[in-house]
Amino acid sequence: MFMQLQATSSLLNGLPLAAAFDDIRAYLLLIGLATIAGGVMMMLFHKRTYDDVERLEKDPRIVLFEYRKFRRRTTVSSLIGAMGVIMAALYWAIEPTVFAILISLILILIIAILGLATLDMLSISIQGISQTDDKARQAMIDEYLRQRELQKSADEKSLSSQNETREEDKDETT
Repeated sequence: MFMQLQATSSLLNGLPLAAAFDDIRAYLLLIGLATIAGGVMMMLFHKRTYDDVERLEKDPRIVLFEYRKFRRRTTVSSLIGAMGVIMAALYWAIEPTVFAILISLILILIIAILGLATLDMLSISIQGISQTDDKARQAMIDEYLRQRELQKSADEKSLSSQNETREEDKDETT
């Protein structure tokens, strides 16, 4: 075993890039494992949330939207878990090309996660805008009709006072 460690140490000494990251390998392993656990926990949380909506919601359109949202979010959660696996694999990456490939994969996954999260946020906001609130809509219509009635009565009063003024002016001139 000592010979194996010594061989690995001499191999790392020959590869300056890998040796530069030798101090943070243990941290990468721990961060990778924590990221895997975070991805799995997010998947479980999204499943629980979807099950609650599916059980309580009556409108099939909303259930379909929530199902699609669940799929998008679990996809992002699985990408986060995959990124954790790659981060943990950096612990064993000794060759610089393998290390560079793994780092490139992590960057690609980060871009994919950010893109999918942005699309999810856009989808949620569009759905929120398109949903109608019938009670608020009816209250707005009622308020509009009340304001229109008030304006109509104010216009009638103004018109009648103008007519009275005109009649008084006619009486004074005759």
